[in-house]
Amino acid sequence: MKNLLLEKKLNALGDTLEKKEAQLNEVLTASNLDPSALSVVTRKLEDVLDSKNSAIKDLQYELARVCKAHNDLLRTCEAKLAQFGIPVEEMGFKPLETNIGNQPQQQLGKGVSGLVSAPI
Repeated sequence: MKNLLLEKKLNALGDTLEKKEAQLNEVLTASNLDPSALSVVTRKLEDVLDSKNSAIKDLQYELARVCKAHNDLLRTCEAKLAQFGIPVEEMGFKPLETNIGNQPQQQLGKGVSGLVSAPI
């Protein structure tokens, strides 16, 4: 089921990419740029996209690291409460545990705090 959904998303993204490439070619044709300028523009766009994708990966890693530290802190607090014989319910609220690393496509934040592996 997940593979089917991913295939549909991939096909939709492929269609969107084709439309965007066609639009870019129309703009370049209308601007009367020579073919060498097209490769320069394409290269610059690819550099910008690579930079943005790298920033996204870095932010995803940082988010996973912070969420893991948050969850570890919650578990430590609950353990201390139990150690002193205080029920968790007496805190007056239910702590919210984050689950950013529990999505099937990414297993971020599964290790001990500080040992979250950096993205490859």
